[in-house]
Amino acid sequence: MERPLLLMAKQKRQKRINIERHHFFHQVIIFCFVICNMIKRSEILGMNARNHVYQSRYNKQKSKKISSSKLLTKSLLKKKKLGVPKLYRMFSSEQSVDKYDFTRLPESFVVKPAAGLGGEGILVIDRSQETEEISWITVDKQVVTVDDLKLHIKDILAGKYSMFDLPDKAFIEERARVHPSFSDISFQGTPDIGVLVFNRVPVMAFLRLPTKESHGKANMFQGAIACGIDMATGVTTKAVKYTTEVKFFPGTRRRLKGVVIPRWERVLRLAVETAETVGLGFCRVDVVLQPNKTKAGKLKSKPMVLEINSQPGLKIQLANGAGLKRRLERVEGLKVKTVKQGVAIGKQLFAVRDEAESIQGGALYVGVFEDVKIKDLMGESHEVKAKVDTGAFRTSIDEELARELGLLDPENVLWEIGYRSALGREERKVVGVTFYLKGKKIKSSASVSDRSKLKRRMIIGRRDLLGFSVRVRESEAGREA
Repeated sequence: MERPLLLMAKQKRQKRINIERHHFFHQVIIFCFVICNMIKRSEILGMNARNHVYQSRYNKQKSKKISSSKLLTKSLLKKKKLGVPKLYRMFSSEQSVDKYDFTRLPESFVVKPAAGLGGEGILVIDRSQETEEISWITVDKQVVTVDDLKLHIKDILAGKYSMFDLPDKAFIEERARVHPSFSDISFQGTPDIGVLVFNRVPVMAFLRLPTKESHGKANMFQGAIACGIDMATGVTTKAVKYTTEVKFFPGTRRRLKGVVIPRWERVLRLAVETAETVGLGFCRVDVVLQPNKTKAGKLKSKPMVLEINSQPGLKIQLANGAGLKRRLERVEGLKVKTVKQGVAIGKQLFAVRDEAESIQGGALYVGVFEDVKIKDLMGESHEVKAKVDTGAFRTSIDEELARELGLLDPENVLWEIGYRSALGREERKVVGVTFYLKGKKIKSSASVSDRSKLKRRMIIGRRDLLGFSVRVRESEAGREA
């Protein structure tokens, strides 16, 4: 028979969980209304589209089963030598809990349910404390004894934190420390980076920052802050708490815009590699940066996968101020051959170009026809006569010129896209390109087409004209391209 005090404690915890779940669904409803006002309705990915168009179509049942278990995911990624937190101990029965010597654990660690829902059941231990009996301090300053730890793990095994209250497994793993880049904008817990991957392409990402309100957890529905990230640079662009945009971390004057994510390229590659390894075409990969020091004392950041979600939340759209629907449509059907190519596509397609910031100090004036310097694949510059065309969205380059510069090298081809014209449908390659216009370096992408019969071998589209003001000179009026 269960002790009355123990029973009351369990009832209180269950009541709290029920309240938190109610709050979660309430926040979902609010989020849906807010995001519709902030982002064009046509660009928003809703839950029905996520479930029936992407999640069910591009995620196999076997892969979803793996992703639903943190233990299975960890085991698979470890075999592929992808970064994951160290596993200290796994529990599958109450007997295994009773037999385990908890004094063997390191000073800090994390207890997790294998199939937890919404971050529930995760216990983060900050440090041990020296008393007559062994005990620990959690990140929110609660004292945890061995008996408390055993009780919590047994609750996990009973299915208290799993979907439909089904029996679960528990495990203890390495705790990721707070990276120095985030130490001033995080409360007690460890920030994580969520990268949404579709068709081998990272299409959107955010940085989640624990707050006092979220009790040191990177859970947006509990009050953590989410920062949108520029896919090209890995720099934060804006931040939201619940549904409200914020500029500073709570209680400080630390700006949330302009935070640089260390090892951004590696974070994106790890996310795509993880999705590929598990076999998910549409998912979100949560990554943490573990700060380590080399023998020389230098800081080395190690990206590690916390978990993978085959049914990712949609609040990432609010954090970025952008809809997912358009982004997913742009990469759907693309033939992405390698992880490197997928990352390059994501960085090119979904770069944030902030017009307000790009014209600080005054706009640069350009005419309809300009001489530009374009780099070949070896980094050498070549002068090319180009036409500035605000009627075209993307920059375009002559096929023969692209070949001469080595830009058609398979490693530099981002993707192929279909064009319809009076001559029918044709497939055009899109390549990475770096050029200088009025001394300003522009790193972008360009479609490749036959311009051999035209005077200008390159067209600069409006996508690459932010920060410029186009003026038609009298001498240019009526001249052909």
